[in-house]
Amino acid sequence: MAEDLTVIVIALLGGEALDQCTAAARAQCSKVLAVGRDGTIVDSAGSVIGVADRPDIPAKRRCGVELATTPLVALLEDTVVPEKGWADAVATALDEKEVVACGGPVMIAEDLSAQTRALTLSEYGRYHDRQTAGEVVALPGCNFAFRREPLLKAMRASDGLVDLPVFRGLKEDGGKLIWAPGMVVTFEHAYADGARLRTRFDHGRIYAASLPGRASTAAKALLLPAVLTARTLSESSSSQVRSIKTLGWLMLQHTAWAAGEFAGAVFGPSRKGLGHWR
Repeated sequence: MAEDLTVIVIALLGGEALDQCTAAARAQCSKVLAVGRDGTIVDSAGSVIGVADRPDIPAKRRCGVELATTPLVALLEDTVVPEKGWADAVATALDEKEVVACGGPVMIAEDLSAQTRALTLSEYGRYHDRQTAGEVVALPGCNFAFRREPLLKAMRASDGLVDLPVFRGLKEDGGKLIWAPGMVVTFEHAYADGARLRTRFDHGRIYAASLPGRASTAAKALLLPAVLTARTLSESSSSQVRSIKTLGWLMLQHTAWAAGEFAGAVFGPSRKGLGHWR
């Protein structure tokens, strides 16, 4: 087992999905923290060791990292299940010089609904098992790992563990983000709440509000539905898309995201801000 690693499982669904992901992680790593939907954080012995100070995902991630005591931390969401050898792949990748973060492939289960399949393709389609090992600029938020101390430093300039600002901070400090092909997870569970058009709008607004140059972001948002759909299709095989219904959901979700980006660029973040990311 990877003794220097703590796995932090963030509940998006809870219940059986959280139990399944946590059990798969514990089969590979002795130190696992489960962060429930209510923010309660439980260790491998089932003891409550803390509660996140906010209900949003970035805050839950941050609190889990702060409570970990190992030099390496990995974060999973309970929509996925890590495959055999995942934890060893994390430890091997982070053992490389100057590497501060790593991530790996997100496979898509066969039996997902068209709505969830569209979500997984738009969010994780580019993080496939055909990508070769090497340095990258971004990692999948449902399946990434870090050296804990550089991550804590990078989070000081961010409102929790928010992917892109943290990646930028790590790289500005001279760290490397790498792709670890052995870090395979499978997106196993339907996630209807995350696939809702309102959720995609809210997440698009959160993203755009954090970007510089809002005027140009607003202008680009008008082209995004077509651009994002074309990009997702270019990154996905026909067997992954599977149906016209999935394609329809892809287009709708990308349109909702683009509308959110436009709103974020023009009006800034909503009053709830990261509170929409739950």
